[in-house]
Amino acid sequence: MSGGAPTLHLAAGALCAFQEKGLRFEAVAASGAGALPGLLYLAPAPRPGNLTADPAVALQSVVNMNIHDAIYDLIPNNFKVFFKYGPFSDPFYRLSQFIKRVVPVPDSYGPDHQRLVHDWIDFVTAAIAPTTLTYHSPSVLTRVQVINELVDWDALRASPRDFFLNTFNMETQRLQAFTKLTLTTDAFYAALAMPWLYPPTQVTTGGPRYTEGASHDPSAIETVLEDGKPTDAFAKIDGLDALLVLDTIPPDLWTDPQSIYEALQLAIMDPIVTLAENVAALYSLQDMVFNESGLSIPKLYRLPFQFPRWEGAKLLAWSYSTARTLWDAGYDAAEKFCADLLSPSASQNQIDGKYRYFRTLVRDSREGDFLSMFGDPFKGLANVVVPRPGQPSP
Repeated sequence: MSGGAPTLHLAAGALCAFQEKGLRFEAVAASGAGALPGLLYLAPAPRPGNLTADPAVALQSVVNMNIHDAIYDLIPNNFKVFFKYGPFSDPFYRLSQFIKRVVPVPDSYGPDHQRLVHDWIDFVTAAIAPTTLTYHSPSVLTRVQVINELVDWDALRASPRDFFLNTFNMETQRLQAFTKLTLTTDAFYAALAMPWLYPPTQVTTGGPRYTEGASHDPSAIETVLEDGKPTDAFAKIDGLDALLVLDTIPPDLWTDPQSIYEALQLAIMDPIVTLAENVAALYSLQDMVFNESGLSIPKLYRLPFQFPRWEGAKLLAWSYSTARTLWDAGYDAAEKFCADLLSPSASQNQIDGKYRYFRTLVRDSREGDFLSMFGDPFKGLANVVVPRPGQPSP
């Protein structure tokens, strides 16, 4: 799962479909915001009133992180995710949770009305929370630790499957991976400490400070391929056959921002998406060259997401309707992937032609243009390059 907050809904929808279809992954790697759906997929916390934890239910609930459209149209800000700088945000968040428990909305009003009331309570408490933000503050936001309400850390450590989350170690100036055995609440937030949004974060007292790994490798490909020493908590993945990359936001992302808030999001997402695509494209070229020369490395596949054209300008919005659009796109893409993979009539060549990362690249795409820096990547390889609609095959 790649970094970038909007992509978490895509990943959540896709993982939900994989869970329902019974497609199992031996290892999950994430960067930045992709960590949340990955953790909900492997180790969701039990929901109130239910001692069992269902990954599908947990993954379906991530859309509630976004804001009811009636409120977002007036106040385009996700006050449920991004909290004011200072010590007051946490107690005011707890206050909003208390109010929502003691002032229930009748079920007869319907879930949409309930979301409207709850989001309005969250907005009011966030709006009246004081802030200590000044020009000398190390960041503009404060963490409110809600991850412990969503993830069962003991279940994660006991999981038979592996989990990797990358972060940037400011002491060694290198990417570092937390695993299911080393990931804690503090480590999770350290791995999501996007510079200027959140300050560099320590995991242990006196230890190194970390910032978000997505600033350096948002694809998470390098993270899952980390070959740790026996003394480390890394599982050996020599037998890993293939990687499935949950593709990043498509070109529809590059739209004219409608507010300062969206412009700031674009300034963050633009380099993250581009870097993720470039890392994946370069690895996909290595995949094709090495595997065709007899040196076996994990094959790279992609899960392409399709959006209605009219939704393109809204992909950066934190509205509930946008969350549903992204989540449904992720679910539909994974459902089609499972259908193709499990089809008795589908051959491996057909699967490779449709989903193998390099074979899905277009010569004049952003990824293809990046690979052209290394010569013509589309010559001399036994692959099929998919042309753009209306163009002949090269």
